[in-house]
Amino acid sequence: MMVMDNRLLYQLQQVLPKLHAPISLLDVEGNSLIPNEDIRFTLPPLPQAGTPVSQDGRLYQICTANTNWVIMTTITEMDAARDAFMLCDAMIAAVIQANEAGNDLNNAYQRILQNELSLAELDAMVDEHRIQATLPRCVLLMHMVQVQQRSAFEILEELLPRNSSDVLVAMDKHTAAFIKDASGLEDEDELRQFACAVQETLLGEIALPVTIGIGEVARSVGELHGSYRQARRAIEIGRVYAPERTIHVYRSMMLERFLSDLPAEMAEHYHGLLFNRSTARLFSEEMLYTIEMFFKKDLNLSDTARQLYIHRNTLVYRLDKVQRQVGLDLRKFEDAVTFKMLLEMRKCGNNKAKAKKSR
Repeated sequence: MMVMDNRLLYQLQQVLPKLHAPISLLDVEGNSLIPNEDIRFTLPPLPQAGTPVSQDGRLYQICTANTNWVIMTTITEMDAARDAFMLCDAMIAAVIQANEAGNDLNNAYQRILQNELSLAELDAMVDEHRIQATLPRCVLLMHMVQVQQRSAFEILEELLPRNSSDVLVAMDKHTAAFIKDASGLEDEDELRQFACAVQETLLGEIALPVTIGIGEVARSVGELHGSYRQARRAIEIGRVYAPERTIHVYRSMMLERFLSDLPAEMAEHYHGLLFNRSTARLFSEEMLYTIEMFFKKDLNLSDTARQLYIHRNTLVYRLDKVQRQVGLDLRKFEDAVTFKMLLEMRKCGNNKAKAKKSR
């Protein structure tokens, strides 16, 4: 079944069961769609849509709004059944019409984000769909792996908090782009906090994780594709350089962006200047973990020692050992930056080698 039909069924499922009239929705093979149960009915021969047929105490009618669906009721009085069928048909038609209009708008935003429009086409699209042209907006790209039958868009559409000027755009089954009105936001920290709130909502409500990339603020609709590209790039780079994180802000990833742009051969060369056979014993897993924790604690000896549950003198001994063997005093900012960059270049080289092999 198409994603569009799944979305329609989900919306109808919020309404049909609440009707006092006993109404069910089936597919043309008799499988129950609403309620969503593993039940199959033997359908009678059905004529054109809109004509009810009686069988075994039930009435069946092909839906006029979608001829792939069959409406069923246990109402036996024909006039009452016709009224119920007419009401359901009108309701289904209204939902379909609303979804088609929303789908057209979704397609428009897809093309805007993917930069598929000329300037003239963009102006026409903005005018046709009454899109505000100069509103400051930011793209948050949301990627969900474990979506199963429903798409990321369908899940987020139900749970994502948004105001009238925010737009959610379906990109593929696993990805949706959230175009957020940024006119009331002070800085990127507010966007990060919003992304954290979204993650907490999804984990709390349906126990599904989401990875979020945040692009920079676009001042006009014509710049939205740039924010979308940045959000997508933030996720791609974040998976390589910060796989433990699930929120990646493009603006704060300058070092990672620089490293990802380096040629693989250059990255491997400079990484090898520090990490090679002669230093293999020095840079054991324990030593590298110690150094990475030292960096996370902003070169603070006491905080790092507490986090590692070691004596401060033990930490100093390890750092002195690095200084003696490779000449870098990691307690100094410049040396720490040099070490960090050379260490991260390994990820750059490995990632580009994997990408080359997969082609």
